[in-house]
Amino acid sequence: MSPILQLRDVSVTYRGAEESAVRGVSLSLGEGETLGLAGESGCGKTSLAMSVLRLLPRSARIGGEILLDGRDVREMTFGQLRAVRWASASVVFQGAMHALNPVRTIGEQIAEPIKLHGGTGDLRARVAELLAQVELPAERANAYPHELSGGQKQRVMIAMALACEPRLVIADEPTTALDVVVQAQVLELMGRLVAERGIALMMISHDLSVLSATCARLAVMYQGQLVEHGPAEQVMSTPQHPHSQALANAFPTVGDPACRLTEGTTGGRGLLSAEDIRVDFTSRSGQTVHAVRGVDLEVAENEIVALVGQSGSGKTTLARTLLGLQRPTGGSVRFDGVPLPTSGAGLREYRKQVQLVLQDPTGALNPRHTVYEAVAEGLRIHGITDDERGRVAAALEAAELRPAEKFFSRLPQELSGGQRQRVVIAGALVLEPRVLVADEPVASLDATVRGEILSLLLRLRVERGLSTLVITHDLGLAWNIADRVAVMYQGEIVEVGDVAQVLLDPRHDYTRTLLAAVPTTTRRVA
Repeated sequence: MSPILQLRDVSVTYRGAEESAVRGVSLSLGEGETLGLAGESGCGKTSLAMSVLRLLPRSARIGGEILLDGRDVREMTFGQLRAVRWASASVVFQGAMHALNPVRTIGEQIAEPIKLHGGTGDLRARVAELLAQVELPAERANAYPHELSGGQKQRVMIAMALACEPRLVIADEPTTALDVVVQAQVLELMGRLVAERGIALMMISHDLSVLSATCARLAVMYQGQLVEHGPAEQVMSTPQHPHSQALANAFPTVGDPACRLTEGTTGGRGLLSAEDIRVDFTSRSGQTVHAVRGVDLEVAENEIVALVGQSGSGKTTLARTLLGLQRPTGGSVRFDGVPLPTSGAGLREYRKQVQLVLQDPTGALNPRHTVYEAVAEGLRIHGITDDERGRVAAALEAAELRPAEKFFSRLPQELSGGQRQRVVIAGALVLEPRVLVADEPVASLDATVRGEILSLLLRLRVERGLSTLVITHDLGLAWNIADRVAVMYQGEIVEVGDVAQVLLDPRHDYTRTLLAAVPTTTRRVA
């Protein structure tokens, strides 16, 4: 049986670029096979995958052969290509949040590819069938994207990809930004669909742990070239190429002493604390939602605490309350033993001491502001005028952007993802805070850059005595750098303690559920 997809010496070159984005890649994929395409941002993996359906910009020139069921995609007319898209091969795009149309219902969007390909019969029944395949109830067809969770939106994208019963599905970072439990559910779903329907699956990610949990084979790309290809377990356990080794080493294994980046520390006196915090919201239907329920939590001097939990567990609401951005329904927040001020001036002074590092560095930075302006903004808001240039340079140096002056005039789009995250951290450091509240600080970063940012947070503790509350769904991150872990579930802290005790000897069923959902090389779903 001939492969569904054959790539023969494929290259992709963008007009004006000095080097090809993809160079001489050859791969094949057959019915029921799963291939993971791994590599960091800029390695060419998405350019390669999008070339399969000619979804690249017009400035791209494709060389070699791309055979889909024996036909070269490069030689197809637009009409032939349109017939192939969705029906022979489909794509689950990265970032379901942005890929779905916000003003159309889920059912309309799933039905669209069926209509485009002349589908007949009961569309409503077909949409309900597709929703059932991705484990969503039929009534969700009437919902709009903003009414769905991140995991549900990702399932809708998979349903759309399956709508015309393609033989090949290309999934581009399908679990980015999903919490660990939902990620495991989505990966298991995709593995099951491959087994039941015999489709070929190409999954793209910078996270080897995600790929090894789903794909039988792994192909690693580096600087546009395929540098390693083989069985997933072999590539993970005995990688041959230095870049494959770097990716595998960046994969955090909870319980492995080699993955602990710190020996941990015993915190000093309590610095930032929540005491019996409750936060209630009123839904559109008039019902009371208890987002945070009687939470006690403390971050001590010179301590890193990881607050872990799924999306919707209340951890971000709790963080906003600690920052004074959300007024609690009950309980109190104390900083250095003093209750949080309620006046505007008092809160402004407080926020110099407790700074937020946002999850998405691209969204956090104004694309029209230079790095200098982005970091100086906090100083200007707080009316700090003495030695602005020196303070900005010191903050950038502390965030390991050196020499600082080289970055002053750069715009965010001229920086890598890791550099943008460092600019966001520098913007927090410029006010010389005593506590950082970091919301998923490495969720969107490549594996090796992730390690660099975590090491930076540890160095800041040593050099500046900085305490950090890290909000995350990533238990590997907690194992990497945290001294203590607090586990949040349905608005409550269900377990808190030393990182080794909580992650190696969990006492609550929910903590065990989180740990069981972490991808490993030994537990595969396909």
